[in-house]
Amino acid sequence: MPAMIPSIRYLDEFRTEDVFALFTDVYASGLMSADLGDQYACLDDFREKMQEVTARPGAIALAAEVDGKPAGYVTVIPRTAARLRHTADLNMGIASEHRGKGLGKALLDEALRRAAGGGVLEIVYLMVRADNLPAVRLYESAGFERLAVLERDIKAGADYFDGVLMRRFIP
Repeated sequence: MPAMIPSIRYLDEFRTEDVFALFTDVYASGLMSADLGDQYACLDDFREKMQEVTARPGAIALAAEVDGKPAGYVTVIPRTAARLRHTADLNMGIASEHRGKGLGKALLDEALRRAAGGGVLEIVYLMVRADNLPAVRLYESAGFERLAVLERDIKAGADYFDGVLMRRFIP
């Protein structure tokens, strides 16, 4: 399927309920290392935490819009420790019905472009499940390097999965 060219907007330009629904769909895929409920107890908690992290200098929170709704997201969240403020953690996900259409590449490219232009971030890290090959390929094609494979790092039910720690320097 050919890549879509989505409209990319700030995450907070969408209704919080729609963004939360997107996150719920992404986390329900089982490919994330955490459960959504572990991070956000409810919609109000989600709203509050998203406002807190996106207020950090250098933070990036974007969504790809399809038919007026967020269909994928990317967040680049700067770390708060004084000696790590030049680093950030990237998290992204695409709604199950929109995977494989180029939304992830468009979001990642735009987030990295903004990170490079922001003058705050120098290094972006991410963790991805080793068996999520489309995501691993996407990150590698965007210049992320594998730092380590963390064997049996992620446990979902009775199953263990390796995690891959990746890094990209921001020019």
